[in-house]
Amino acid sequence: MASPCLQKLPAVEHLFALTRFELPEIPCSLSFQRHPEYMSITKEANEWAFKCMRRDFSPEEKKCLVQWKVPMFTCLSTPHAPKANMVASAKFAWLTAFLDDPFDDNEVAGGALATSYLDTVLSLCYGTASLAEIPDILAYRACHDLMKDLRSLLKPKLFKRTVSTVEGWARSISSDDLTQDYELYRRKNVFILPLIYAMGASFDDEDVESLDYIRAQNAMLDHMWMVNDVFSFPKEFYKKKFNNLPAVLLLTDPSVQTFQDAVNTTCRMIQDKEDEFIYYRDILATNASRNGKKDFLKFLDVLSCAIPANLVFHYASSRYHGMDNPLLGGPTFSGTWILDPKRTIILSDPKRWNVVASSNKLNQIQNLSNLI
Repeated sequence: MASPCLQKLPAVEHLFALTRFELPEIPCSLSFQRHPEYMSITKEANEWAFKCMRRDFSPEEKKCLVQWKVPMFTCLSTPHAPKANMVASAKFAWLTAFLDDPFDDNEVAGGALATSYLDTVLSLCYGTASLAEIPDILAYRACHDLMKDLRSLLKPKLFKRTVSTVEGWARSISSDDLTQDYELYRRKNVFILPLIYAMGASFDDEDVESLDYIRAQNAMLDHMWMVNDVFSFPKEFYKKKFNNLPAVLLLTDPSVQTFQDAVNTTCRMIQDKEDEFIYYRDILATNASRNGKKDFLKFLDVLSCAIPANLVFHYASSRYHGMDNPLLGGPTFSGTWILDPKRTIILSDPKRWNVVASSNKLNQIQNLSNLI
């Protein structure tokens, strides 16, 4: 009888020769909300990011960065969030990109360099280092500047929790323990909680340390990283990186025989996580309402927006789909995802393509489809 490894060889060969896969619909029953001052918040956060980068951008370069739509992460707020906190949270979203990029680009891909990088980030968060003592790089400048804002905006207890969450992320990134469960590893990598805390959320420690809350939070985090693993797959594929759930399932799950099986399984898991989050969120909301905890109810509202905001961001950001992609201006989409190193190309309902793409672009896409 062939070993499980040998049985997986055809799947591995298929993965390396992959040219397309079907992206299923990913419905979401949670409502996506935008802060009423979203446009000005986005503009202020983007201008701050450009300033941190310290360079003159051409109109094309600036357009590319704007199409990343990084501040969209902080759309996950209900209108009661103060604007100053929303701006800080949008800056935090940019800081996430600045911190992640060196890992994505293999500039600090493990070892002593990664440890030093993350230790420096944490020293800036805790205020134990100054810019004069460390290398002058983008992530450090942005972190130093943002921490000054957060110290003035947040109560000491919440600031401490925010920094502690950043530390948990940093320690998980630099961990060399490859034996741990992939889901637990990715859950720790999700950098959303600091953004939520930066909005000035108010709650008691006992509220966010209960078993029901931890289960709701974990379901939310799982939903977010699973969505990321699906949408970031093409970008990582061309970097020859397979540290994502569809690839992990293909290589380790005996019931998954093709990459399409892996994508479909991941999308079903995403739906299950939404249901799990709603189940525990409703328990928490009922108890909070019964006990008159209005602040915690507001916090749960913000938490409930994280899942749809993250999902919409992954559909709309050029970070995953390429600049000036006609898909970015439309709603959620599904269909045949044709792998291309420069942009996402989806063949879906022809009626929809007549709206979002010019006839020339449609012909280009159809011609590409015929070639593979």
